[in-house]
Amino acid sequence: MTTKVAVIGCGPSGIFFLHALACRRKQLEAEGNAEAAAALPDVTVFERSSSPGGIWRSDRNESKNNDSNDVKDNNGAGGGINNGRGKASPNMYEALWTNGPKECIEFFDYTFDEHFGCALPMYMPRALVLDYILTRCTRNNPSFFDNVKFNAGVKMVTFNEELNQFVVQTMEDQENPECVTESLFDKCIWAGGGNGIPKIPRAIHHALLSGGFKGRVMHSSETSSDFDQCVKGKKILIIGDSYSAEDLTLEAIKLGVESVDICTRSTTGIAYYTGR
Repeated sequence: MTTKVAVIGCGPSGIFFLHALACRRKQLEAEGNAEAAAALPDVTVFERSSSPGGIWRSDRNESKNNDSNDVKDNNGAGGGINNGRGKASPNMYEALWTNGPKECIEFFDYTFDEHFGCALPMYMPRALVLDYILTRCTRNNPSFFDNVKFNAGVKMVTFNEELNQFVVQTMEDQENPECVTESLFDKCIWAGGGNGIPKIPRAIHHALLSGGFKGRVMHSSETSSDFDQCVKGKKILIIGDSYSAEDLTLEAIKLGVESVDICTRSTTGIAYYTGR
């Protein structure tokens, strides 16, 4: 009997699992081992976003899950943080660039030269990395994502000891969130990553409000195509000195910011070592 496997998430982990399975199937078929190929698991992937890519996507999808750590702005509305709603996935911001050499993330079976056909700088923008990941899978297999259920959020996973199977509850009707579908699987793989929700510490937000700050407060993950309007000709403060701080500081400088101050409590982040 074929093993039924549920994979939760079609980001990098889910995609690479599907790719490994597809490669194994192709190898067995090339060897004429139809029996072994038929014994490979039957996989269904559940992805609550509308397309693959996980954190490499920049879409600002939201779920209706309230987060108790949300904070409000001066008008009592969401201060550009969560608006009382959690993100559907911890996506990267639109203009993100990688902070590590591209050679460290090159696939062994699909090179950058094959994909782009030209020389590239050491660091790459988010959109090109996503395109590289997806094309690796689909270039010789247009039906690669056929077994992925998009816009299907997983509500709950339980294990039925009597059936010796996992019960996966999914919400696949966007218009009717109360409509839940149950499916049975022999194995279940969590590939949803950190599944984080951006937060701004209450103490910091309170300090800004009590000090009469009237500017915009935003989380780094909310940076989008209008970032130039947020920073051009302005003085900005970045709290934290890790990778996003370094990347957004450099982006702000390119977009004409008046000045950038970075506040850090550790002096061990990448931005601290970058220097002035």
